[in-house]
Amino acid sequence: MKPRLNLIEINSDCILPWMKRQPNFLWIMLSILLITLNQFAQGAISTNKNKLLHTVKVVYFYPADKKLSFDWKNRLDRTLKDISSYYKTELGNSGFKSDGISFETDDSGYRYHLVQGAKSSNDYTINSGREIENEIFEKLAPAINPNTEHILVINALSHKDENGTYIFHSPYYGRGSASSGLCMVADCDLLDPALLTDASTKITFTEMFATNKACTVGEFNSWYLGGIAHEMGHLFGLPHDHGFPNEFNSKTISLMGEYGSRHYKDEKWGGLKSAKFSKASVFQLSSHPIFTQRPKPIQQKNEFLLQSFKLFQAENTTKLKLQYRAGTVPYGVVALIHPYNTSEYLSNSFTAVVNQSNSVEIDIAPFEGNIPYEIRMLFLFDNGSVKEYRKMVSHSNDGDFLTINNFGQATVNDLIRVVENDSLDNQKQAKLSILNQLLQDDQPINLKTIKKDSIFLSDAAWEEAYVGWENPARNYYTAESNALFFLENSAKVYRKGLYAHAPSLYKYKLAKKWRQLKIIAALRDGAQKPEGIQFIIRGNGKILSSHNVKPNEQHLFDLDITGVDDLELLTQDQSGNNFNAWSIWCNPYLIK
Repeated sequence: MKPRLNLIEINSDCILPWMKRQPNFLWIMLSILLITLNQFAQGAISTNKNKLLHTVKVVYFYPADKKLSFDWKNRLDRTLKDISSYYKTELGNSGFKSDGISFETDDSGYRYHLVQGAKSSNDYTINSGREIENEIFEKLAPAINPNTEHILVINALSHKDENGTYIFHSPYYGRGSASSGLCMVADCDLLDPALLTDASTKITFTEMFATNKACTVGEFNSWYLGGIAHEMGHLFGLPHDHGFPNEFNSKTISLMGEYGSRHYKDEKWGGLKSAKFSKASVFQLSSHPIFTQRPKPIQQKNEFLLQSFKLFQAENTTKLKLQYRAGTVPYGVVALIHPYNTSEYLSNSFTAVVNQSNSVEIDIAPFEGNIPYEIRMLFLFDNGSVKEYRKMVSHSNDGDFLTINNFGQATVNDLIRVVENDSLDNQKQAKLSILNQLLQDDQPINLKTIKKDSIFLSDAAWEEAYVGWENPARNYYTAESNALFFLENSAKVYRKGLYAHAPSLYKYKLAKKWRQLKIIAALRDGAQKPEGIQFIIRGNGKILSSHNVKPNEQHLFDLDITGVDDLELLTQDQSGNNFNAWSIWCNPYLIK
């Protein structure tokens, strides 16, 4: 299977050797440039604003006892324009051409969805985020869907006390991915990029991280415009990131790192340093649908399993080698590393472009001995989706690396070590058989050409698949943790099966060559779903059979599928949400 970076492959003989002799900073920057050029070659980036597929929706929330402030729209128009321009400039400085953030517009310009809260200002606090979200979506549904939209919420939740000090009590956070996201920020009458140059007017403010902070209006806007830019980074899925070692100098700081949000365009008012995006942040944003205008990855469709995770010393550096199995090959990887006893805001970032189909090596900074480190690995895909793994490791003084068990996601090689050392596990051999098979890079069986008279369907290639949580998976449950890795029902581990967290679909092309399907429907042990999950099997678009299965139950489907070309295995939740919808298909067997 080929990765997407065809331009890098084509030019590797003349480009890659030169790049690898340069400092990591140049390697990262030029990697981003090549990715961008490749997107243009594939027509990935749309510059026609009349054909935008995706925009960021803006909600302006104000409490019941307040009216909209004078000139609020013009002031916020300037704010959105400035933040968008900042993203455009930062992406452009790393070689990624972009028009910045595409906010929703109407005939009058930027569009704001106004929501007046049910309570007075003093009744909302920094912890009222979920309450405000509920009010917003109750009033704006179905115009705005939080499951498919990227949403910026600006809260008019501030006031002046008797001393003239601005008091901010707005929730302040961001979360998101390529498919959707939401962030909340605060507003006041002095939030205005036009005031960034004001180095004389004084303001005092109190907020969640500062009490009676005295500064100029220019510096205040660096803090709060920077806060918007930072939280919008989280809206697009960016993690906290201190940057590559020595990437920033005395005059720059990472926007997504510690205190970076406080230095937005500091040069405007004479500040000592200004916030910039790290190369890792740009590397990730380069595939986000808001900037590429590609379709959003609404459902989890990509099969992905991290098979092995290895740290080793080589040529005076530390390398992280990752081996994986993927339905779609990532274009790159970001590794974020920090000592476990320090803030994640201080994570150093390292990147690598993927130029092999199943493995990648990343040069990272040396580890101090006998200190646990957290490593976050972000696999980046064309459609903007990200597959994340976390691990904790320690590095002994004699040079050995040790992965700390039961932290983060499961990797096959580490899980083998864990199972081998568990003397009380009566299903050890079954688990080791599954794990050793998953280390192989066997290609899924082609159902149209296979000559065997019977096979397990979970070993076959599907035409389409999605699940309601994590990623589609064959012959294991989920890599979300060691404890949930295996397909287990009634205390039995199944060697063959499909992870089918509802809602899910697995679709196969049978070419009308198969006569019988035997398959067990069940919920994984530990599922708290008393109402059960509906399991449905369709052939050529028609329901062949369905059954509702509850925890600690099984249902065997034994079906005649003669003449079936399109076979679909579906699961549907019965409660209206997919929490704990741990459905699995076990021992799916096809017979000719």
